[in-house]
Amino acid sequence: MPNRRTLFAATIAGAAVFVPRRSRATCASVPLDRAAYDRYVALFNAADPRFTDYYDDDIKFVMNVRGKAGVLAFYARQRPYVKESLEILFFCSDATGAAAEVHGAFRCIKDCDDPTIFGRALTAGEVQRTHGYLLYRLNGHGKISEVKGPPPEIIQPWRIETS
Repeated sequence: MPNRRTLFAATIAGAAVFVPRRSRATCASVPLDRAAYDRYVALFNAADPRFTDYYDDDIKFVMNVRGKAGVLAFYARQRPYVKESLEILFFCSDATGAAAEVHGAFRCIKDCDDPTIFGRALTAGEVQRTHGYLLYRLNGHGKISEVKGPPPEIIQPWRIETS
């Protein structure tokens, strides 16, 4: 009959089979960790084009925008009229991707009469606030290769704000 020590050791050894082991990929450093994401969002909020340094050259971006040049062209059309900013509510990542929950604010800084850019003409001082989720796929080099997510919830439609 086995003693308690032998039985305990056998139980622990047997239980170890059911404990998931971390793969080498998940033990490696996470290329888009929270600090890197904070830097990315800071560049984005500052309208600094270096935010695309985090992107793969052939990035698939929301709204069927493709490539770094396409992303920069997309924002070049909007940024003369609207300052967009993100506030991070939640972020997580691993070696293959990341997810974030964000609040977005779109502040019109200059009248825009072109309804094709924002869906309607805008007046300086109008603000729209959103809540959304962003999903990021990373390539093998740790660059963002895809940004997608469901359409954001509009928590405040366009309206004039004084501050």
